[in-house]
Amino acid sequence: MTTPAAHTARSTFGLGELAGVCAHYDIGTIHRVYEFKEGSRRSPKAVLETDRGRYLIKRRARGRDDPYRVAFCHDLQLALHAAGFPLPRLIGTQAGNNSMVQLNERVYELFEFVEGSPFDRTPEPCEDAGRVLATLHRLVREYQPRWPVPVWSFHDDAHLRDRLGEIAARDIARGDILELGGLYTLAATHATTTAAADGHAPGGQLLHGDWHPGNMIFRNNRVVAVLDFDGARRGPITHDLANGLLQFSLTRVGTNPDDWPDALDAHRFAAFLRGYGSAALQLDLATLPALMAEALVAEIVSPIALSGSFAGREAGPFVRMALRKGRWLLGHADQLVALARRSAGEDE
Repeated sequence: MTTPAAHTARSTFGLGELAGVCAHYDIGTIHRVYEFKEGSRRSPKAVLETDRGRYLIKRRARGRDDPYRVAFCHDLQLALHAAGFPLPRLIGTQAGNNSMVQLNERVYELFEFVEGSPFDRTPEPCEDAGRVLATLHRLVREYQPRWPVPVWSFHDDAHLRDRLGEIAARDIARGDILELGGLYTLAATHATTTAAADGHAPGGQLLHGDWHPGNMIFRNNRVVAVLDFDGARRGPITHDLANGLLQFSLTRVGTNPDDWPDALDAHRFAAFLRGYGSAALQLDLATLPALMAEALVAEIVSPIALSGSFAGREAGPFVRMALRKGRWLLGHADQLVALARRSAGEDE
C-alpha cells in the first residue's frame, strides 16, 4: 500500500558508507549521487550516475538481511531475468561476481536503474500488472531453488494475532485494534471454510509475496520492471492474487484514511483479473474477498507492531480504514467473486 508522505526519519547512508560499498563494483566513474526516497524507510537507497549509466544501490533493512535469504531472492531474480521477465538487472561485484556486498554486518545490493513512471490508478496498468503476475507464476514453476525457501502466509497466522494483541496491550487505537482482530478471525474462518467447501487443496508454489504498485515501474501503462523480491516465499497462488487485487483496486481520496471510501474500484479489480486471464479460473476464487481482507489487516498490523505508527503517521486512522474496507470486502463477497469469474473469462 502506498501512503501519503510520512514524517518519521528515513534511514540514510552514513559518511563514507557508500564509498566503501561502491569500491566492490566496477561501474566506472561516479559523477553524481542522490538519495532515492521510495520503498521501505528502513532500507536506504541512492542513485549513482556514472559514465556507464545509472544504478540503484540499496542497504537491506535489519530483519531482511539474512545472507541466505538474500541469496535465495537473488538467485530467483537471476533466473527470472534469464527467462525474459521484466526486472532490473542485478549487478555482480568486481571480485567474484557476487550478488551482494557484506560489509560491517550489513548487506548491500546494486541494480541497474530503470526509468519509468508511478502507477496512475487507471485500469490499463492494472490489467498489465495482472498479466505480468500470471507470467511470474508460470515461470517460477520451472525454477529449482538452490537455497531454503521461506514459507509464510498472511492467512490465519498466529504471529499476526500475537501482534494484534501486542498493539492492543500498548493501548494503540485499542478499541479499533480489538475490532480489527475480530475481523481478521472472521475473514480467516471464511477463507478456510470456503476453500474446503469448494474442494480446493491449499497447495503452494513460489510467490512474489508483495505484489503492489509501489514495487513496479510503469511506462505507457505497461510494467517495465518488477522490484523487491524480499517477500518471495512458498504459498498458495490465491494469496499472491488476492494481495495484488487488493493493492491495485484500493481507493483513497486525499491524505486522511478516515476519508477514504469503503468500496474498491471495480474497474481496476476487473482489469487486474482480465490481465491475469483464464488461469485464475483454476484457483479457488471464492476465497478472494476474505483473503483480501486478511491481506489488508496484515498490511496495517505489521508496521504498527514494529513502530507504533503506520508509515510514520498516527495508527488510528489506518486501523479504522482497514476495518471499514475489510467489512466491505466480506459484505460484498458474492458480487466480487462473480466479477472475478467474469473478468477472468468464465462462460466466454
